[in-house]
Amino acid sequence: MANFCIEIPDEDVGRVVDAVCANYHYRARVDNLDFDPTEPAHPDDNPETIDNPETAGDFTNRMTRDFLINHTRAYEIRIAKQDAINNIPTSPVIINPAV
Repeated sequence: MANFCIEIPDEDVGRVVDAVCANYHYRARVDNLDFDPTEPAHPDDNPETIDNPETAGDFTNRMTRDFLINHTRAYEIRIAKQDAINNIPTSPVIINPAV
C-alpha cells in the first residue's frame, strides 16, 4: 500500500490542527453516553459531557482522509455519469405509417 505524506513545520502544526478542527466543528467535549438523566449531574459521578476520546490531531487526520476519499468518489461519480450519458444510444426512429 502506498503512503501519502505531507510535511508541516513544527511551528505550524497547531495552526493547521486548530483550523481543521474549527472548520469541521470538532468538539473537545462531547455528550456522555453513560449520563443518567434520572440522577443529578455531577462532574465525577454522572457528568453530562466528557472529554472527546478522539484527539484534535486524530480528528484532523480523519478529516484529511475523508476529504481525499470524498473528492475521489465525487470525481469518479462525475466521470461515470458522463460516460453513461455518452454511451446512451441515439433515439430510435419511430414513424407513424398512417401519415
